[in-house]
Amino acid sequence: MKWEEPPLWPVAIPSGFGFLIGVIPYLTEVPYLSKESIDFSVLVLLIAALSLFLLNERYGNKFELYAGYLAGICIGFLPIKAFSVWFIIVGLTWVFQSTYMWKYNFPPFRIGIWIALGSMTGLYVGGIVAYNIP
Repeated sequence: MKWEEPPLWPVAIPSGFGFLIGVIPYLTEVPYLSKESIDFSVLVLLIAALSLFLLNERYGNKFELYAGYLAGICIGFLPIKAFSVWFIIVGLTWVFQSTYMWKYNFPPFRIGIWIALGSMTGLYVGGIVAYNIP
């Protein structure tokens, strides 16, 4: 998929939704929403990613897009268990990708990774902001 101009939705919607999901555990007292763990929040992102199947056909194969999203979530989430500063690498990678991704014709799998890293960046930033603002 190649865009004529920088698209707003693949940058704003996934990161905004991730931010919202990152803030919710700090605003509610739901028992299974832990402030110490983002496992449930990542599960919500995976379920919400099913909305990628609602995109129109110009974005290519939706199964590839979703598979790329799943791979991006794995890239953005699993290493955080071993390296606590992994969110910095994920965020910087997503910002770098957002500056050039729209200029080239990338396959749906790669676009799915980009959208997933945006979701994970929003999730991390939302958790950090909610934790630090009373």
